[in-house]
Amino acid sequence: MTQKDREQIAAGRFHIIAPVVNRATSLNPGEVSAWFREAVQKPWTHEPYWMSKHFGQRTLERWKQQYERGGFEGLMPAIPPKRPTTAISEPVLQQAEAIRLEMPKLSVETILYLLHKEHGVERGSVNPSTLARHFRREGLTRQRVSEGEIPQYGFRRFEAETPMQMWQSDFQHTLYLPDPLNPNKRKLAKLCLFLDDHSRFVVHGQFYWDEKMPSLEDCLKKAIEKHGIPDQCYTDNGPAFSAGHIARICARLGIRLSHTRPYKPQGKGKAERMFGFVDTSFLPIAMNKISKNLIRTLEELNRALQDWLEEHYHARKHGETGEPPCIRMGRYPVRQLPYNKQELRRFFFLEETRKVDKTGTISLDGLIYQVPAELCGLKVQIRYDPYDPSDADVHFNDVLVGKAIPSDPVGRYRKRFKKEKAEDEKADSAMDGQMVFSVFGKTAEAGHNQGNSTAVEVRG
Repeated sequence: MTQKDREQIAAGRFHIIAPVVNRATSLNPGEVSAWFREAVQKPWTHEPYWMSKHFGQRTLERWKQQYERGGFEGLMPAIPPKRPTTAISEPVLQQAEAIRLEMPKLSVETILYLLHKEHGVERGSVNPSTLARHFRREGLTRQRVSEGEIPQYGFRRFEAETPMQMWQSDFQHTLYLPDPLNPNKRKLAKLCLFLDDHSRFVVHGQFYWDEKMPSLEDCLKKAIEKHGIPDQCYTDNGPAFSAGHIARICARLGIRLSHTRPYKPQGKGKAERMFGFVDTSFLPIAMNKISKNLIRTLEELNRALQDWLEEHYHARKHGETGEPPCIRMGRYPVRQLPYNKQELRRFFFLEETRKVDKTGTISLDGLIYQVPAELCGLKVQIRYDPYDPSDADVHFNDVLVGKAIPSDPVGRYRKRFKKEKAEDEKADSAMDGQMVFSVFGKTAEAGHNQGNSTAVEVRG
């Protein structure tokens, strides 16, 4: 029960006893008793705490005494001592709270089913009444969560001990640019940032037209190319950050991917503060250049962002750390990347499963690819760069078996036609100076007619 609940209940109690306590002239004991006998016959409603409820005379008398001794605060329910929930482990409680916040309409029994089905909690190990009591104590009842009255808890400041221990990342809807496909319209440019938690150094930031998974992976890849592989990436629960593919990339690179608790964006306070500084410092500069047609494309906007980061943000003294981010970041040695750029690039390839048809081709993102013919009829995994569809690997049972080459049937016909045409021209040139046939069936040397007969050259 929260403080707000206690105050609401006290207000409801005062509403009932107000006729006998809120008077300029007090009632004599007989009049008070007569009013109480009349009040106990009435149904009282104070949503959502009681509906058409009758209270006993002793209860009303106790409320009157509490009000006379302690005023309004005396009518508040006592705060019960908070007992630790020893019957349910802390990880299970956190999982149950996350399910309640994500799907507030679910009953306690359904939450227990999901804990068993998705998190491996043993069936029957959690008492439904114990979990329901925990939800009530924490203010996580179905009604309150559905109405958006989520209790607020205190937050602790934290900071990574050294650079590269943790990167925070998020997207921001920043500004509009002319649409490259329709200059008469505007299109929203979205900023993706990776921020080092210790130094507040932006390891990479870039504008994209969307906030989908390929944009996030491209930004992460460029950050790793510049500064190496971090220990942890801390993000929110957006679709791009929660996708299974980004989790697989981080696992392959040895990065621990963690997310903020649902409905708790305060955990990414450093990233949010950085976006606030972008709004107050970079955005006015960019908007001024856009109004003067000095920035019209996404490439020009990204160049302006990099200049601002290097010349202003990284060089200025940070208000929280008291040091410029570049100094704080540069105090520690740069991590060496254990892969070359081509190897790192392949970690970020998207993966799709396709069945090879009888012509030895597969369809992927609207393109037709030719794969090794021996894979006809089999399901294969295609790993490809979404920014370069021409580079795609074919895997079968997680073993690299070849390349997927974009197919161009018309191009193959043109190539074959040119080859046949070249062979015909070569044959024609070989006939020059050779034997020809006359219309009279006599032979003659090319260019030298015999007698008066007319020679007709036949070729091909």
